[in-house]
Amino acid sequence: MSTMSNILLDKEILLESGTNELEVLVFDVADYTFGINVAKVREVLPTTQITTLPRAHSSIRGVFKLRDNVIPTVSLLDHLGIESTRENSESNTILTDFNQQQTAFLVDDVERIHRLSWENILAVPGLEALAQTPVTALARCDDRLIVMLDFEMILDDVTDQFFRTDAVENPLGLPREKLKIILAEDSPTVREAIGNTLRNSGYTDLVFFDNGAEAWQWISDRVQQTGHNEDVCDLVISDVEMPQVDGFHLTKRIKEHSELRQLPVLLYSSIITPDNHKKGQAVGADAQVSKPEMDKVVQLADELISTAQRENRAAALREVTESGPAADLMSGAAEPSVSSEPSGPASAPLSAEPVASVEPTRPQDVPGAPSRERSVSETDTSGLADTQQKSSATIPTDQLAEIPPPTGVDAKLWNTFQNELLGRTIDLHNVLNRTAEGDREENTLREIARILHTVKSASMVIPLEQITRCTHKAESLLDLARENSDQWPQDALERYVMWLDSILAPSGTIDDTLDRGFEIETTLTQ
Repeated sequence: MSTMSNILLDKEILLESGTNELEVLVFDVADYTFGINVAKVREVLPTTQITTLPRAHSSIRGVFKLRDNVIPTVSLLDHLGIESTRENSESNTILTDFNQQQTAFLVDDVERIHRLSWENILAVPGLEALAQTPVTALARCDDRLIVMLDFEMILDDVTDQFFRTDAVENPLGLPREKLKIILAEDSPTVREAIGNTLRNSGYTDLVFFDNGAEAWQWISDRVQQTGHNEDVCDLVISDVEMPQVDGFHLTKRIKEHSELRQLPVLLYSSIITPDNHKKGQAVGADAQVSKPEMDKVVQLADELISTAQRENRAAALREVTESGPAADLMSGAAEPSVSSEPSGPASAPLSAEPVASVEPTRPQDVPGAPSRERSVSETDTSGLADTQQKSSATIPTDQLAEIPPPTGVDAKLWNTFQNELLGRTIDLHNVLNRTAEGDREENTLREIARILHTVKSASMVIPLEQITRCTHKAESLLDLARENSDQWPQDALERYVMWLDSILAPSGTIDDTLDRGFEIETTLTQ
């Protein structure tokens, strides 16, 4: 077991080897054999003493302490509804590390790590026995099939994700109201959520962009006018996946620019995987954080800005003492004449306009975008499953406000999410019309993946668990289809989009409509 643990702790070797390969840790729970991507595993340990917690989820056995960390422990036997068949059951623990959180899962025997080609990762068949099981794929390994569990969805099931926009304390005493932050994020909902947290914490000078290209244009124009990175802004916060220019490319451009390289960049993503973290480090990101850790965003903003200010002051001091007037005086040169003209370039309009506020951008306000004030039935719904009801309700933007928010959801954030979801569903209808006609090129599939990622990111910060879960399943179907083009899930994706339509025009209460997502989630696994 110690050898297995050491290999996993040093898994950088595994991550860097082979391009079209995957490392899978195979383990047993009762009479079932499962697998997990090694990239999500920290180490394997013998099960230790666990302290139970009152009122915890039924699948959580409790917590234990490991190297000064308190680790929550999940029983896969309980969560998957499997009966123990072994005398020494749950004798091993797999410690996972994803979503910026360490979680332990109790298992029986741990076999070993298998290195597999992606060609051996197969789509899940439509078996009723798998309908309620969190499974992402089947791995063909040594003439047998290994069930790959969806650990992200298991963790979502057993933990409550609470989104907070409360004020965060200012232990460094920064003058937050005088500091400028640039935020690049294509989701209006996430944009508003981060904006609310920053504003509530005292950061009021915020400039928003809905893609990396516009953010880069604004930043590059600004530095060209001012000549110094400290005159551009104090911090850039960027999502990773964005249209036109993603967060990695935006960071790379900033860090390769002679004047901007000292500008701190904070990457903010739904999942900072080890691979993505390495990419962020490679392009020079100063820090990375996963959603929905709002308080961590403010804390890191403080730290990065404080560090950058110290470095800028040190650089300015060096410039003055080495090549400025002080150096001339030290060398006996005449004192420079004082000019009445203002120093530095005059302000000029920037060519790229930022998003003025965190209010949602409406599609009808964007040139070439489809109008929101349209009937869902106007979208071509050919190919939909016969069991799906085709909605004919018109849903103009001003009528969305009439739909009350789900239980426990902030009304203003809900309205922002509705506006964004309407635009995303229209986009999904349009692109699925193309795939129904045979257009399944890689660019088209990437477009679907980007839309699904944005919907999931927005639903995570509300939070709306049902939409997050269903969108995650839709993403899994898309990933499998990209590996095997013969299994294109057109009907399943259309059922998913029709359910999103029903959320925008519910026939009953919005809570009941959202609850139907559990039924939709089941159909997406068949």
